[in-house]
Amino acid sequence: MTLRRILLGFIAGLLSAPIGLIIAYLAGVAITAIKTRELLATLLVAGSFLPLMLIFVLLLPTLTISVLTGLTLGTVSTLVSRFLVVGSLAGLVLGEVVLSVLLPLIVVPHPGDFTSIVSNHLLSGLYGLFLGGITAIFFQWMNRSSERV
Repeated sequence: MTLRRILLGFIAGLLSAPIGLIIAYLAGVAITAIKTRELLATLLVAGSFLPLMLIFVLLLPTLTISVLTGLTLGTVSTLVSRFLVVGSLAGLVLGEVVLSVLLPLIVVPHPGDFTSIVSNHLLSGLYGLFLGGITAIFFQWMNRSSERV
């Protein structure tokens, strides 16, 4: 466990958070388009509601999940060689804890609102798994390129 690897994990987490938010945005727009089958409603959601909900509700949890996953990878990087497995599992656990347990304590979900959708155990687990995988890919890429120097 070196400070350099922990810093690489932190940076990998910071890099993966915007990608996770962009993918969540695109998935939200696609689901809205499929569910409503109306162009105007999809454009309205894509241009106003969804970006605001992602910024106000999902930005801090996404940063928390991805940075803690990166720090976990940096901490255990000397013990394991399969970063993708460790990052995905750490992301899965952190996604469940942050989105399904902690977020509903801060923002009370009501049936059908954005918080109740995000705090769904299946969706929060998949989102955490995805964020952990992206963080692990960034960490592995940065760790490999820093060892060559």
